[in-house]
Amino acid sequence: MFESILAAAALLMIAIYSGYLIGKGKSKNRSDTKQMGLSKKYFVGLNYLLNEDADKAIDTFVSMLEIDSETVETHLALGNLFRRRGEVDRAIRIHQNLIARPSLSTAHRKMSLLELGYDYMAAGLLDRAENIFNELVADQAHKQASLKQLLLIYQQTKDWQNAIKVSERLQPGASSSVKVEISHFYCELAEVKLSQQSHREAMAFVKKAISADPYCARASLIGGNVEYSLGRFKPAIKAYRELIRQDIELLPEALNQIVSCFKQLNDFKGLTIFLQNAIEQGAGITCILVLAEQIESEQGDIAAGHFIAEQMAQHPSIKGLLKLIDIYLRHASDSARPSLQMLQDVVGKLLQNKPVYHCNRCGFDSKSLFWQCPGCKTWGSVKPIQGIEGE
Repeated sequence: MFESILAAAALLMIAIYSGYLIGKGKSKNRSDTKQMGLSKKYFVGLNYLLNEDADKAIDTFVSMLEIDSETVETHLALGNLFRRRGEVDRAIRIHQNLIARPSLSTAHRKMSLLELGYDYMAAGLLDRAENIFNELVADQAHKQASLKQLLLIYQQTKDWQNAIKVSERLQPGASSSVKVEISHFYCELAEVKLSQQSHREAMAFVKKAISADPYCARASLIGGNVEYSLGRFKPAIKAYRELIRQDIELLPEALNQIVSCFKQLNDFKGLTIFLQNAIEQGAGITCILVLAEQIESEQGDIAAGHFIAEQMAQHPSIKGLLKLIDIYLRHASDSARPSLQMLQDVVGKLLQNKPVYHCNRCGFDSKSLFWQCPGCKTWGSVKPIQGIEGE
């Protein structure tokens, strides 16, 4: 509703300005017949506007306006408004009409090109938008805006090499978040190479990712996966261990591989020490439950239950409670078993439809880990949910 009011207001301003030009005498050198024709268009346009026929109104009023230094801003503002309303075809028509005028100044032409590039982006015509922004990158006034749009294009098309090049050009005048983005672009390349079994190239990109951002936990995770796939379990553990320093919240993403590495090395004591250290550093319930499994295999389920209960006294967790109920059911009397089973079902249902991951930037929730948030498009902002319903 608000956008419709804005559009009507913009059209009304064009109508008023057109009437002003008429009254000012811009048509003094024209014949009386042409002046009468212009006046007729003015009132026809007003009629369309009053009858809420925006398509015909805009065609009428724009045809009345001479494109000069006084009216270019009006055309640009109107095109921008139509794009914001989702009427991209109209916006493209207005901006293309501006660019086609040979009398347009160089500065206004570049402004119109920039707006047309935004139009093409909104319409999904990325190849056309890319051509425009590549042209405008050479202009200092539009360089930053064009680079940002090119970065969006290369991310959408998964052209990670060009995304890195553009990011490096943005970096001198950008925030530290650009380094985070660059590291994720290298990680994307590393994952492609890992899927192709090109392990050496994958590790080369991992190193570049860590060089761009030493706290890139995703790079260490991929590096560990490369080593694991090659059967090099000690280097894999070394890579996974970096997650504790870089971002301990992401440690659960590697726990299955970590357990497997220690088991392949027949180093169960080393696994226990690794898990204990991680818990001391702040690892969540997933790590606690894995260590509980180790305790259970060595000392029995009662000892595992006591360990979980001790940990839950400091960090309450529904997942931990569910595991405790499972242990208590094994030792419950016939009279207590039905109540515990009912409690197990209730707690299980509480977890069943809960999201697992949460974007710390926009609040997007999901059951899958996204390295780039689908909601706000931020890299590295989606993490496992913490607290009683999460880690």
